[in-house]
Order: sequence, then structure tokens, then C-alpha cells
Amino acid sequence: MTTNGAEREPLLQVESFSGGYVEGIEIIHDIALDVFQDEILTIIGPNGAGKSTLLKAIVGALPFERGQRTFQGRDVSGWSTPRMIAAGVGYVPQVDNVFASMSIRENLEMGGYMREHGLEDRIAEVLAMFPDLEFRPNERASRLSGGQRQMLAMARALMLDPVLLCLDEPTAALSPAARGELLARIYRIHLSGVGVLMVEQNATEALVWSDRGLVMVDGEQALIGSGTEVLISPEVGRAFLGQAEGEGFSIDEGMPS
Repeated sequence: MTTNGAEREPLLQVESFSGGYVEGIEIIHDIALDVFQDEILTIIGPNGAGKSTLLKAIVGALPFERGQRTFQGRDVSGWSTPRMIAAGVGYVPQVDNVFASMSIRENLEMGGYMREHGLEDRIAEVLAMFPDLEFRPNERASRLSGGQRQMLAMARALMLDPVLLCLDEPTAALSPAARGELLARIYRIHLSGVGVLMVEQNATEALVWSDRGLVMVDGEQALIGSGTEVLISPEVGRAFLGQAEGEGFSIDEGMPS
């Protein structure tokens, strides 16, 4: 896992961030977080905690009432999602994240529509990251498995060479095997120097692969720490990870090699 040196500047910084779906009604309250270029930060918490709302507000898909959003040192508080994507943020929503009637290749072409040059080279580079997709570029997305669709959604988001990848529930509704494979792919993407901000319901599995974890409860930030610290926290274990009183998590279980 990576470590954060004090001298580094974060890719993304959120300060006193509050907002929601309707003006004047806050769902998230005073969130503060940062994401560095070579790390995975995973947001966990119970249903209704505001995790996806926070991610949507960060990428500009929802308004926010108060606070500041900074990306690569620039104040981007009022920026829309397309502007954030053009600036280097990849975003994969939980649903409707691929064009089901289009082929794998056509989906990637749509993802790279803003590229001024190098489209073919980037398609080849991105496909090489996902062997399940690489040798079937003409396969329609509707014929892919759930895990393959999520890989295609990430591949599409990578077409514009983002430095930050924001993922909303990427392992939702996947089998345990598919979840593990997808998380391994996300881990490899982050090793290439892409920061990852991820919302996850499968908290234990996701935190194993994460540099840091942020716990949300009722729209507020309850805890932030290393992935291991969050995993072994008794309070988090009982509340969100399904552990019984006195039961702990072995940090050797499922660690990436």
C-alpha cells in the first residue's frame, strides 16, 4: 500500500462540504477529505448514510450548499460533471454506466469522444488493462456479465486519461468471485498512478484493498483512517462489518499480493 508524505499535495480536497438533492435540504454535513494520486480511499457506511450523495456532489452531479471542492490545486466548487471529467476526473455511476446496445469498442469510443488525438492507441491501452474485454471488442455490452460490464464502465472512464477515478458501488450485485476480480483490477489501476475514490457496500473486501477508509453515518463523517485501522476498529466492526462482540478482523485475510 502507498503512504502519504506530508510534502505532497492532494489531487482532491473537500472542506466543510454540505449539500443534497434539493436546495436548502442537506443530506451530507461538513465532510472533509482528501485523495492523493497513488491511493485508494473507500467510503463505507450503512444504507442511507449519504455515501453516494457525497460522491455525486464531488463530481459535480449534485449541488452543494456549503464548503469548498479543490482539484489539483484549483477551486472547482461550481464545476459541472462534464467540466470535472475534462479536467481529469473519471466517474463511474452505480447504474446506467454503459451503453448496453453498443459494442465494447463503441463504448470506449464514446468514452474518448473528447480526445483530440490518439483515440486508437488509447483504446488499445485500455483494453490491455482488462483481458476479459480485450479479445471481444465487438461484443455488445448487453451480453456481458455484471462484472464485465463494470470493467467496461471503468475502461470507458479511463479513456480520457483521468488522474482521479470516482466509483459508486462498483461491486454491487456481483458474486464474491467477480467482486474479488474487480477489486484487483481497481488496485492495479491505482498502482499506475491514478487516485481512486470509491463508495462501497461490501466494506470488508473493499477496505482490504484500500489505503484509507472513511466511515459515514447519517450524512456525517464518523471516522477516517488507514484501511487497516478502519477494519480493526471494534466500533466499525460491530456496526458495519457484521462482527460480533470481541471478534476481530485478521489483516492477513485477503490482502493483495
